[in-house]
Amino acid sequence: MISPRTARERELVIETLKWVVEGMQHIIGGDVEVVLHDLSRPGSSVVAIANGHITGRVTGSPIISGPFDDLGLKKLLSGEFAETGKSYSIISDYRTRSRVGQPLDSTSIILRDDGGEAYAAFCINADRNRLRELDTVVRGLLNAVVGPSQAATESESANVDDLVQEIIQSGIAATGKPAATMTREDKMEAVRHMNDRGLFLIRSSVDLAASHLGVSRFTIYNYLDQLRGQTAKPGGK
Repeated sequence: MISPRTARERELVIETLKWVVEGMQHIIGGDVEVVLHDLSRPGSSVVAIANGHITGRVTGSPIISGPFDDLGLKKLLSGEFAETGKSYSIISDYRTRSRVGQPLDSTSIILRDDGGEAYAAFCINADRNRLRELDTVVRGLLNAVVGPSQAATESESANVDDLVQEIIQSGIAATGKPAATMTREDKMEAVRHMNDRGLFLIRSSVDLAASHLGVSRFTIYNYLDQLRGQTAKPGGK
């Protein structure tokens, strides 16, 4: 970003960013506030805002009406943000509080002109409360449906190795014969069942299937090639 040199250039940057704020209003949802400050007018610095209900601000609000514990504002006032040769500074991922005490996750971008003076601030404040409330509701529903102990261990019980073994066994069972008495066609049918369930997307599953069917891994690949050829033909399985 090129630093503006004149008051007119600063105004043009701010006017452009106003359109950015307006555009973001339509894509960010209702829980993220985006606010643009013209720092030349601290008593009414807010020149554009999306979702101002989060902090209770509107266009024309003063810069001091922002969130509590605003690290971006503190660095702006202290001059800590200034970096020689840079047209902007980003103060990211810090926690603030709304006027009613709601925790917010905030990021501020301070823009500087060619002389190093801050002239605008582009700030984002995200209200995570609704996400936390939704998480609580979802966890409550999950516990109600499957029970707390099952909900806590469900991901662990869905062990990939166990699932691979189950698919292989179900493929063999689909032929109605033990592997030792299967014909070539039976084994190909078992492989078709396994493939239909996505078994061969899992690494090392070809070797496991081959071991259970008493064939080589190259035979499994040959079966898969033939099954693909059957599928490609009109009327093929």
